[in-house]
Amino acid sequence: MLKALADVAGKAVTLVITVMAARTLNADAFGVMALAMATGWLLGVATDAGLSMHLARETASGHDRQLLIEVLRLRAGLAYLAATMIAFFTPQIVPGNWKMQFVLIVFAQLTGAIIETVAHFFRGIQRSEIEAAIHASYRLATLALALIVLVWWPRLDFLGAAMLIPAVFAMLVSMLIAWRLSSVGNREPGTGNRPGFLTPARFFSDVLPLGAGVLLSALYFRIDVYFIERWQGLEAVGGYNAVFRLVEAMRLLPAAVMAVTFPMLVRTTDTRLVQCIGGALAIAGLALAVVCASGSSLIVPLIYGAPYLYTAPTFAILAFALPLFFLNYALTHQVIAWDGQRAYLLIAALALVANVAANIVLVPSQGLNGAAIATVLTEVVVTIGCLYTLVQHKSSARGFITKVHHEGSLS
Repeated sequence: MLKALADVAGKAVTLVITVMAARTLNADAFGVMALAMATGWLLGVATDAGLSMHLARETASGHDRQLLIEVLRLRAGLAYLAATMIAFFTPQIVPGNWKMQFVLIVFAQLTGAIIETVAHFFRGIQRSEIEAAIHASYRLATLALALIVLVWWPRLDFLGAAMLIPAVFAMLVSMLIAWRLSSVGNREPGTGNRPGFLTPARFFSDVLPLGAGVLLSALYFRIDVYFIERWQGLEAVGGYNAVFRLVEAMRLLPAAVMAVTFPMLVRTTDTRLVQCIGGALAIAGLALAVVCASGSSLIVPLIYGAPYLYTAPTFAILAFALPLFFLNYALTHQVIAWDGQRAYLLIAALALVANVAANIVLVPSQGLNGAAIATVLTEVVVTIGCLYTLVQHKSSARGFITKVHHEGSLS
């Protein structure tokens, strides 16, 4: 419950900052902010490389300090190496006069990603209250500083600093607490410290595959902003990001549901449970889609102001992805619950290919609406891939066959 509330608070903070930035920054600055946040988030996922999940899983069986140090050292090294490299490529992403602002926000996003990795340690030792407290304090401090900047000094460089400073403090505090809660590993007689937990062989065989599927799903989720920037410009990126944030906020509902029900999906032996959960989520998503699509011309200007009315059709199209978003939360969790990481990796790869192809075809002629359509089509690919995987699973097949036999159809 604490973790869910902290996640809600975090998403709410991001949405409020986005809304305030849209209302106070000029169109190009808001577009650079959107592009930087997407870039930082994608780099955060990429440099995680499965380390967070590995840390949580291994910590659950022992609070070893050596494991914590090895993971965080590699995690931070990868993150800031990526940040340093992206600084050199920034002129190819945004105009040169926006370089410093772009890099500041990317650094803030990557620092937040490191905080999330430390949070997985707290999950592993079942101290979610510490994670929630750090997350809430950090996000609320970010909100306070960001609002002060946007009200009194609405400049993107100041906003980037306001996002980075609380993240750095939260990272240091979380690392210190995690270090104090960890225990020194046992020593083997006559050998000194135990051998390293994170050898190269183990990293590439056990850890990296955990992050590959997540990275591909992150790419197909946000790569559209780069196509929009390439063919439609920074202002269009800002507009698309604005309405996408509204859709993203609604995804908290299925995320909260799956956080509670995932252990049950691990234990289930057929697909009846996932059909029940997925069906309920899809209905909820459909209800939200109808409301958002029919009221898009009122909702968007009410939240972002009249200048963003042009994004209302895009918001309406994205809304129709909500039932699929909600359903796919249940389906992908069931695939992973049945040790289907490789299948999930393949599904994410196919979805990425479909998303890139759709964006290349649609964005040049349809603009923001084309990117929204590509998002809907991508979720269709994910749905089909998950359903096929679950049908092929030996436990799943029994559930589907039984249901077809008794009801004559699949729900």
